[in-house]
Amino acid sequence: MKVIGLTGGTGSGKGVVSQCLRDVGAAIIDADLIAHEIIKKGRPAYEELVDYFGGQILQEDGEIFRRKLGEIVFRGKEKLEFLNRCTHKYIAQEIARQIQEAKELGKAKLIIIDAPLLVEAGLVEICDAIWVVYADVEVRARRVMQRDGISYETAQARIANQKSWAEYESFAQAVIDNSGTLQEVQTQVAGLMKKYV
Repeated sequence: MKVIGLTGGTGSGKGVVSQCLRDVGAAIIDADLIAHEIIKKGRPAYEELVDYFGGQILQEDGEIFRRKLGEIVFRGKEKLEFLNRCTHKYIAQEIARQIQEAKELGKAKLIIIDAPLLVEAGLVEICDAIWVVYADVEVRARRVMQRDGISYETAQARIANQKSWAEYESFAQAVIDNSGTLQEVQTQVAGLMKKYV
């Protein structure tokens, strides 16, 4: 059973591609979901983040206010690097556990690691191939604005803080263009499934 790394910049539409893959029998490991879980109170990364960023990132209930944390790290490279260093080790551990679990169950056609920071988290080595989701920068900015309820400027700043398309493309064994319709994405996914399963 092959392990595929699925990545791409914010707003490229990895979630849509993941859903298409799930619909055709792939097991999806969602690194973003894992990232949300590991920063909860009492979980591994929580204390490290609070020690570094202080109380300004906490909500009244003591949980980390992810939007506030996002605003801080996406405007400062050093802070973003710390967040990534802190969380990636815990994310990698949980992904390894979920891959093992999926292989033991043996029901999926492929295992997909949906991870925006696949390369940065050191997950490339455990993948048989890397698929990168592409979308035009303007399309991405509009999606991020709508998804996160942020301004165009903030969306552009988030995109600018990530790798360039050339960097993403350099490690891709396949590119899925998600600038068009859902049907176009489904057709691309079906072709990749035939090739890799």
